[in-house]
Amino acid sequence: MKRQIKKIALLIVAILGVNCANAQTDFSIHLGMLFPQGDFAESRMDKGQVAWGDKTNRGGAGLGFDAGMKFRFNIPSVKGLGIIASADFFLNMPNDDVKDWKEDLISELEKEEYLDEFSIAMPHYINVPIMVGLNYEYGINDNIKIWGEGALGLNIGTLTSFKQSFIGTAEEYDYYYGHWYDVDVEETVKYSYSINTSLAFQFGAGFMLNDKYSLGVHYYSLGSQKIKGEAMLEEIYDGESSIEDERFTFKRINPGMLTIRLGLHF
Repeated sequence: MKRQIKKIALLIVAILGVNCANAQTDFSIHLGMLFPQGDFAESRMDKGQVAWGDKTNRGGAGLGFDAGMKFRFNIPSVKGLGIIASADFFLNMPNDDVKDWKEDLISELEKEEYLDEFSIAMPHYINVPIMVGLNYEYGINDNIKIWGEGALGLNIGTLTSFKQSFIGTAEEYDYYYGHWYDVDVEETVKYSYSINTSLAFQFGAGFMLNDKYSLGVHYYSLGSQKIKGEAMLEEIYDGESSIEDERFTFKRINPGMLTIRLGLHF
């Protein structure tokens, strides 16, 4: 991955006529927190409506984690200006509203006499933006620089699976003997989501200390993503198993988020 990103950045430098032999290269890794914005962060769980389970553009995304790396190539002919190439891994967990809905659902189902076990796994959003752009640095003094940047690229987005399962009993009537009896029932519902690719952009600003440490704030718009995939229902009734599969397509979402992250430069 690192080699591919560096090749992209080197190609752009060559196209712009920059003398790469004289250009200084900065490589950094960073970690940060993600704060979803707009519809991506909204949910309507009083009615069970979020993008991964219904036809709505509300994402129900909560705080997330960001890890990534970035190359920066100085442009010798323009002081302070550089070309950047970056790759990140974003993971957003469900928001508190979605988590509360899950707990309420479990609490209600636990009251049912026919239900012995119940489990539910909520989807997490995964996004991998790969971008190329420009960065400008300005030195305040020998130890501190401020910088701003913007970039365009491709985002690869998907979700982890939604899975709901229960084990319980059902009553079956025996017409031969004329009485009711209990039957063991197991049911699993699983949604597997497709991978999306979309055009994305980001812009951000921050400061660097001693050319070694940086703190930055960025806004990412990760493009339009269609929520679609395959739903599977597996039912084991009185020892006999049956499986049904079907494709599903919901609405589009437009993930946007702020990230605050710390960088270490080499």
